[in-house]
Amino acid sequence: MCTRILLAVFSLLAVAGAYVVLAVAPADADRFDGRPVFGGGSDVSYYVWREGEKWCVRWTTQGKFHNFTGNVIAEGGELHDLKHIDVEEESRVIRSGRPGHVWVGPRGRIHGRPGRPPVVVEREQDKIEKDGDHRIWWRSRNNGDIDGFNFKVRRGVERLRFNLEIDGASRPNFVEIGANNSRVVNNPFVVNLN
Repeated sequence: MCTRILLAVFSLLAVAGAYVVLAVAPADADRFDGRPVFGGGSDVSYYVWREGEKWCVRWTTQGKFHNFTGNVIAEGGELHDLKHIDVEEESRVIRSGRPGHVWVGPRGRIHGRPGRPPVVVEREQDKIEKDGDHRIWWRSRNNGDIDGFNFKVRRGVERLRFNLEIDGASRPNFVEIGANNSRVVNNPFVVNLN
């Protein structure tokens, strides 16, 4: 009886271990070649692809606000040429201001009405930044336009680690890669560049 239980536990651990190894196995960079098909207001998703030596990461939604956060980490080399794509300042005028008004009354008295400044709502700007030479991180709020960034890798980068979150959750079924709009199995995921 004890032997059967041990054998069953060992079998389950072996299957689980094989699944974990397969689940975190790095993807080949070739799967990321070519731009996926998408547009502003597409499904809530991330899109990741490679164009030659340039890597592209984009995100969009269907008109409802979502928070996009994450990072890309280079192993064995450096990231460079970070370029932001459509990052808004995120401020808007709610009520325009009014200039002050001064006039002279019938008895020569000076009268005036003070002006008022415009009412502006400011939210923190979307952030996409490099943290040293090996990591890019972002925090963005999106409601339908296309945001993201491009970057390049220097010689020597062996792997890229992507961690892409939507509303604080890791959602692999919301990540599309390459010209075939393939889905990733896991998120975070690793891409082999060698």
